[in-house]
Amino acid sequence: MTFSNIDLSRELVQAVRDAIDIVDIASEHTRLEKKGRDHQGVCPLHKEKTPSFHVDADRGLFYCFGCGAGGDAIKLHMLTSGDDFPAAIESLALRYGIPVRERRKRRPDEPDPERALAAAAEYFVEQLGRHDVPQRYLEERKVSPELAETYGIGYAPDSWRALLETLAKRVPQRDLEAAGLVRRSKQGKLYDHFRNRLVFPIHNPSGRLVGFGGRTLGDDRAKYVNTAETERFHKSELLYGLFQARRDIRDGHRAVLVEGYFDVIGAAAAGVVGAVATMGTALTPEQSKLLGRYAEEVVVAYDGDDAGERAHQRALPILLGEGMAVYRARFPDGHDPDSLRLAEGNAAVVKAVGDAGDSVLAEIRRLTPAEARSQPQRQAQAASDLAGLLGGIPDAVLRFSYARRAAESLDLPPELLLRKIPGEQRGGGGGGPGRPGRGGPNAPPPPGPPDHGAPPPGMEPAAAPRSEVRSLEERTLEILLSGGELPPPRALPPAEVFHDPQCRNIYRVFCALYGERGADRPPDAKMVLAELGEEGATIDRMARLLVGSEGAAQGPALSDTLDRLTRRWLNERSRALSREIAEAQRDGDEPRLERLLQEKNELSHRLHRGA
Repeated sequence: MTFSNIDLSRELVQAVRDAIDIVDIASEHTRLEKKGRDHQGVCPLHKEKTPSFHVDADRGLFYCFGCGAGGDAIKLHMLTSGDDFPAAIESLALRYGIPVRERRKRRPDEPDPERALAAAAEYFVEQLGRHDVPQRYLEERKVSPELAETYGIGYAPDSWRALLETLAKRVPQRDLEAAGLVRRSKQGKLYDHFRNRLVFPIHNPSGRLVGFGGRTLGDDRAKYVNTAETERFHKSELLYGLFQARRDIRDGHRAVLVEGYFDVIGAAAAGVVGAVATMGTALTPEQSKLLGRYAEEVVVAYDGDDAGERAHQRALPILLGEGMAVYRARFPDGHDPDSLRLAEGNAAVVKAVGDAGDSVLAEIRRLTPAEARSQPQRQAQAASDLAGLLGGIPDAVLRFSYARRAAESLDLPPELLLRKIPGEQRGGGGGGPGRPGRGGPNAPPPPGPPDHGAPPPGMEPAAAPRSEVRSLEERTLEILLSGGELPPPRALPPAEVFHDPQCRNIYRVFCALYGERGADRPPDAKMVLAELGEEGATIDRMARLLVGSEGAAQGPALSDTLDRLTRRWLNERSRALSREIAEAQRDGDEPRLERLLQEKNELSHRLHRGA
């Protein structure tokens, strides 16, 4: 699933690479100091005290000698934001004002809903400033003007055609209709979809406006309505507030999942960061997968009534399936985050979220009442229910830990309960690979970000030295990409001289660009990166090779490393030919034998004359 509808052309990716400043991206997450040709700082991707994070501004690469993460500016954005590659390109293009095209060209007569959405967002905000009723309502809900501006809250006047008539001069009616902003009556007449409502813009994770939600300020039977489902707006695949909260979620590793627009606003007003909402629907697997791109743990802050509890129970296995630790915030007297804030103040909301308890342990307690131990039928049913819940936890150790606690509550041997979990009876490896959750039977509630495997104080790994030992293949690429003097393109050996697949890939791309551009314009690292596109592992290898590298300034010459690689390849090919010649002789395959002997003779001449 992707939320991006842009055309990820080579030109767009290159334009983003040209525009993006890796120092700016890195500086949003850590303080950098200029040291030589690099910028250095504490790594924003793992816990450390000794700075081992290096940024090469000229080449647009970063590498951490502590945790081994590396890549280009796009990769750094992805790691710090949670975006996948299409979302990262879209987000960065929007940030740097780079025009994007949709994957499919729009026909001249085809609607443009994006234009309508943008115009409507401006209109709704403008109307909020002109009407006292919605402003008083926000004041009563203790929503400050600054917070309303952050979330782009607007107002749709109590009129059947106000938006339609106001935007008619600059937005075609077909665009408004395609965006779900106007509807047709049975008689075919158009009218505004949102009337006398506070309006909440809904963005995809990259920040692109995809729709609106509206909360009535009158006696409308539908308290909340959304724009109609469109190609971009599928509420089952979106989370309200994620665009605004994603950086806080990524930095703190934790999201707070609530039920509606005002719960997100109320949580933010109370000082709780990372709040997102499912827009009045039950949590879907698509939403959970989206959240899992940013969060490692989730506090479910649903309403404190029975309906909220049932919704939490339905959401739990979906969230666990994405490898996230899940906690439940409890609200008194049926409150939700926003109503609790209004009734008891911000501190009450912060405390409720901070005191959230482990959801799996809560389910174990709920499913194992005292009578379950003494009644065999209840005991068996509880064991089956718990096995179904625990079977969705990807991490085997975490799954076993919870199963042990569940078995103790049921007065059963852990092995007996584990046998009921799908996959465990085949050796305990069920569930497949996954990111371990941050919870566990003895895990404390999550008032702050967790310690993700950090070593004990004083035992942090030291930053690796800048001059690492390189393989022959890596050293060759270092020199090639350092901008020094090169042989003509035709003099370079074939890519087969490289054993390492990533090094071979980098070399192949370099040679292709070098052949196109000629000896007077050899490609640099940024050009090679542009050709690699989404090949993350190869880009990581480039970062490790080049960041902090001295290039051609030290070590053997390029001619020497290329000669050694070529001779190695020729010797390997010669040995392989000997085996193939023996096979051809055994099989009596004269034509093949003749070809192989000729190739073997040519290789021998090359080896003896110095390749």
